[in-house]
Amino acid sequence: MKWFTDYTEELELVFEEAVRRVAAFPAPLHTAGLDYLDKFHPLKKDSTKNYICYLLPFWLREQTKLPSDMYRTLSLANVFVMLHFFVQDDFMDTDTGADERRLMLPLSNLFQAEYSRLYRECFPADSPFWAYADAYLRQWAECVAKENEADYFRKDPVRIAYKAAPVKLASTGALLLSGQEELIGPFSRQTDHTLLALQMADDWADWREDLETGSYNCLLSLIRARRGLKPEEPLTEDNVKQAVFIHGCLRDYAEAASASAGARTGLFHAPHMDAFHQSLLDDLLAEASRIDKERGLLELGGFAYLLSKRNKF
Repeated sequence: MKWFTDYTEELELVFEEAVRRVAAFPAPLHTAGLDYLDKFHPLKKDSTKNYICYLLPFWLREQTKLPSDMYRTLSLANVFVMLHFFVQDDFMDTDTGADERRLMLPLSNLFQAEYSRLYRECFPADSPFWAYADAYLRQWAECVAKENEADYFRKDPVRIAYKAAPVKLASTGALLLSGQEELIGPFSRQTDHTLLALQMADDWADWREDLETGSYNCLLSLIRARRGLKPEEPLTEDNVKQAVFIHGCLRDYAEAASASAGARTGLFHAPHMDAFHQSLLDDLLAEASRIDKERGLLELGGFAYLLSKRNKF
């Protein structure tokens, strides 16, 4: 995990500054903001890790060769991008009470104000950065509004990455600041493939929750297609378990993730993003192999499977 460990000292500084800024929010938003930020601190045990959000500018360090403090600024801005859009996702995916909405909606606006302020300090009003920012916001909005009805995983999988399009603000900023605007398009497309793999990995981990809430999920989309279900027809937990544990659906899912990785263009140098992407694919393939092995043992007989679970093979 050198794609992470090489930047832990930088991330410590980034999150220290994020804490300082959130602590300056008015009460009671500062307390709620610090609690929310703490959930995503990459250096804290049991936190939710969203590596690409704050590591993306650092992964372009060799390509862009900017001053060190600029990568920290871009990373910090993306921390607030992450927080703002995660609050939006929470509201779309879960039922929240009036008290929570009254607290989290203004907090989300403060997160947005922070990343907007940071990016304004880096890019003047006439910078092309703002056109890219508008495009990423539109991609995000269209994706989250249409993902269930559009069923992107079956029809145009890479568009699933648009749900995280604002993450690319940091990489786009780094390329603009280094005078390499011509690489924004190719790097954006490669980032989309990484974001798709990340979403597919998350959807494998979260399928039960997404099945219960009705949230769009790539794995569930694949299983629905395999079963020939119409949009109004329900998918049950037993259906999913049969597809994964009996019919080997996760193997096909993992191989689809690998197939959609996209060819390396050679136009830019971002080996740590490539390594992160590969780690996502490796984890999915390893899970598929584990399930395939367990299914094979079951086919040999329950006693053989019992022995294997007791490490007696």
